[in-house]
Amino acid sequence: MILFPVAFLCSLPVLVHADSFGSGDLLVVRVGDGVTTLANSAGPISILEVNSLGTLVQPAISVPSGNGGLQISGTATSEGQFARNADGSSWTLAGYVPPFSGSGSLSGRTAANAPRGYLTVSSAGTVSSVTTLPGTTTYSTQNIRSGLASGSSLWFAGSGTSSGSGVTTYDGSSVTTIQGVNSRVLNLYNGDLYYSTGSGTSGIYKYSGTPTAPTTSTAFLTGVTGQGTSPYDFVFSPDGNSLYVADDAIGVQKFTFNGTAWSLAYAFTDSASTSKAYGLAVDFSGPSPVLFWTSPTDLWSATDSGAGSAGTSILSAGANYAFRGLDVVPEPSCLALGGLGCLLLFRRFSRS
Repeated sequence: MILFPVAFLCSLPVLVHADSFGSGDLLVVRVGDGVTTLANSAGPISILEVNSLGTLVQPAISVPSGNGGLQISGTATSEGQFARNADGSSWTLAGYVPPFSGSGSLSGRTAANAPRGYLTVSSAGTVSSVTTLPGTTTYSTQNIRSGLASGSSLWFAGSGTSSGSGVTTYDGSSVTTIQGVNSRVLNLYNGDLYYSTGSGTSGIYKYSGTPTAPTTSTAFLTGVTGQGTSPYDFVFSPDGNSLYVADDAIGVQKFTFNGTAWSLAYAFTDSASTSKAYGLAVDFSGPSPVLFWTSPTDLWSATDSGAGSAGTSILSAGANYAFRGLDVVPEPSCLALGGLGCLLLFRRFSRS
């Protein structure tokens, strides 16, 4: 687990600890308490570990939501994304740190009224204390949507184009704006940082490496014929020649690379015809990739056997809950070798 200066750790009395996660299982971020109607204000977070059939493996892991804990909006579907860190064995979850003041949506409140922060979740089932991000402009009146860690630094994506928003990095003492761009989900692939956006020319964008100073990204997947305009999470195949993209107006789109250009192969929709996809994970360990994605109401699954088809719901969020981000737990050997070892030695997707 990545350590940070004590001065920036909130004083939760203990870490939350569950059983170690099983390789091949899915970790699903859920918001809500099951009782209160979801609203665009604070909502408690839990993490579900389920198998590929959607069966709960252990009791839901409740993230502390009181003072010094972490919450996200109950209705802002862009929040609560779940990216695997560069170490291959932990995840970062970004949100808002209570106590809150003011009123209205969490994202509409200033950093003083609703501080932004994050926690990490390890493959051993440990949920860390929450770190509050410093600075009066850090996603002030903007969404904070996703984050990931590499070494001693972290990167975050969110709305807004002003200082302290967009794509930022945190080195343990200060937040630096990499680029003021309305961004949604961050991922690492082959050591490079990528993000998705539905603003401007929508698509997937790339930085060379993991920048720590202001710079401009380059378009990676934009303008492809048939490409959706509202991308969220995305997953590369281990060979880098396929890219699955969750889109909240289409479902999951598969793109293929012929050595020169990307093209749209086909799309996966859901059997409820809502075709909304936000969080995305792909299991490459079998003869055909198996896709999992979240809509607010369901966790969906489909096998990529060569033609796009409707996904099947394997788990319902339930009344007064909503699903957000998810990921696949890596193989044990990946945890020892880190993300790059996962990518080289196993077909299961690694976000680094």
